[in-house]
Amino acid sequence: MDIRNMAPNRGGMQQAASWFFRSSPTAEMRIRLFCFPCAGYGAAMYRAWQSQAPAWLEIVPVQPPGRANRLAEPPLDSFPELVRSILPELSTLTDRPYAFFGHSMGAVFASELASEIVRQEMHAPMHLFLSARQPPNLPSPVGPLSHLDDMTFVEEVNKRYGGIPREIIEAPEVLELLLPTLKADIRTLERIERATPRRLPVAISALGGKDDRLVPEHLLAGWGSWTEQDFRLQMFDGGHFYLEDQRSALILHIQDVLEAKMPAAATPSSP
Repeated sequence: MDIRNMAPNRGGMQQAASWFFRSSPTAEMRIRLFCFPCAGYGAAMYRAWQSQAPAWLEIVPVQPPGRANRLAEPPLDSFPELVRSILPELSTLTDRPYAFFGHSMGAVFASELASEIVRQEMHAPMHLFLSARQPPNLPSPVGPLSHLDDMTFVEEVNKRYGGIPREIIEAPEVLELLLPTLKADIRTLERIERATPRRLPVAISALGGKDDRLVPEHLLAGWGSWTEQDFRLQMFDGGHFYLEDQRSALILHIQDVLEAKMPAAATPSSP
């Protein structure tokens, strides 16, 4: 977990709306892939995806409040709040086939948002790619964190996930700025544990790292009970953050899944 990705970032991606960062859409882009970050990350997590994706796939990174360009906004600490906040803006971008990818916390966010979209009988995503997180009806294999004092919290987060640089740990003013959002993210996950499972009319791919000690394969397999359609389980070399080293292989896998569905998707109008 690298909380440097929560710091303000004023370059790189063009902001289309407060929740989304988009590159300039083209007529070739036939499917949108909304990418939800894990706890402690923001849209910058998926910046490199935009240049690696095929021309027909629009990568749309999601930027929750409380980080980067939204650092001044209070973070939200429940999935119902997150879903209610993002849904109005998302609904303006579902005019063409779309899918969700979510890593760790982002996987739960994507599944909860998809559940609400289905409940409201809106245009549902064509596929869910849920990475490195068990479904929320299954208990977490590790204990809660959000109640800990700041330094104990930082130490425990670093022990479980890694990635908090020493220079940030030794900079109290930076920690004071960033920790409220990171704690809110962790609290959000803790509040949804043991939630009621859903049955979604959307195909699901569960993805993970073969060496992920936090979310092993048998926990990822729990997503199979959440879909009424096809379920796939795909493991990659690496640990909890396998997608950093396996980015090309992961994007290719997503591309293959979505490309196979493209003939059945309606041809979108030009952006």
